Amino acid sequence: MAPSNEIPHKPHVVVVGAGILGASIAFHLTLRGAQVTMAEAGEPGQGASRVSFAWLNSYDKNPFPYHDLNRRSMEMWERFKRRLGADIDLVWGGELRWSVTPEGAAALAARAQVLQAWGYPARMMDATDIRQLEPDLAIGEMTAASYTDIDGHVNTGDVIRACISAAEARGAELRTQAPVTGIQLSQMGTGTSRVEGITIGEQTIPCDAAVLAGGPDMSALAGLAGVDLPLYHTFGATILTEPIAPLFKHIAVLHPAHDRPPTVNFRQFSDGVVMIGATARNNQQDGDRARTDSDVAQIMEEAAAILPALQGVRVQEVRQGRRPIPQDGVSIIGFSDTVPNLYLATTHSGVTLAPIIGEFAAMEIVDGAAIDLLQPFRLARFRSN
Repeated sequence: MAPSNEIPHKPHVVVVGAGILGASIAFHLTLRGAQVTMAEAGEPGQGASRVSFAWLNSYDKNPFPYHDLNRRSMEMWERFKRRLGADIDLVWGGELRWSVTPEGAAALAARAQVLQAWGYPARMMDATDIRQLEPDLAIGEMTAASYTDIDGHVNTGDVIRACISAAEARGAELRTQAPVTGIQLSQMGTGTSRVEGITIGEQTIPCDAAVLAGGPDMSALAGLAGVDLPLYHTFGATILTEPIAPLFKHIAVLHPAHDRPPTVNFRQFSDGVVMIGATARNNQQDGDRARTDSDVAQIMEEAAAILPALQGVRVQEVRQGRRPIPQDGVSIIGFSDTVPNLYLATTHSGVTLAPIIGEFAAMEIVDGAAIDLLQPFRLARFRSN
């Protein structure tokens, strides 16, 4: 961290946004002795975090530094849970997927080869292997399958509540229904400014540093400080059912027929609720479904064809929302070089990355560290391309 940050060892930090990234950063800041004020425009965890499928993985994360960051964060989840001292419905068991086209089979095999070269335990399977792993699945046609046995999922709401509770126990303050209306800056010369306070309504909260972790609102929030964030948004949708008996014997996440849209994905909470993700094939398009009742009914029919136990199961909730994604698909993490005490945290894969971003951000803000692993994810990279 440059000396111009001039952040005290025990700073007062305002964290804007109480989704999973903001909550994790706030919690980790309190562990390092910072005074923390959390400012949330609505209620905690009701934005992109609520819509997330919350699959903990590093399967489709490219290039390697982004894959590596996600993999390292996966390994931190158990320690994160212990530190929180709470039940966050953390489930392991791996992710199973299969293809139904020759092209899909080739892509699965190619990805497994890359992942294995990166040390990620992906392996190819056939129908016999799947039936041994999960005998109750209705596989139907299949050209190939892969299984990554270290993947998992988590209840984002539980994580956010646990982070906020633990942060408050260490003196943090949470302000809800508190949209930020301004960022007060002082000029430092040489084209840089410094955050002096965060304005909520008519009140300005003085601070030594500020963190922006505002999810879909990140571009607007950064703009208040004259910082341009190259983001786009996709529409996200997840469906939650009423509780039912366990669907899986071993796996945690299922992505069947991933190469033939439309696709449906599955995971199950420990209370029996099934979450169904209705997603586009990639994050470059606003193509997700579940926007209408007829969409939801169609998705449930598709789901029951793969998991017969879902036949006639009642839909309890449909979650919809915008998901912010940096233009090149990987995280933006770190101080702004034009506002050097303003810390930015925005990313796809925010759930998987919550432990590592929380811990690393706290180290950079409080201790003045400049973490080498985060260098590929600084905002400045967009100006050098």
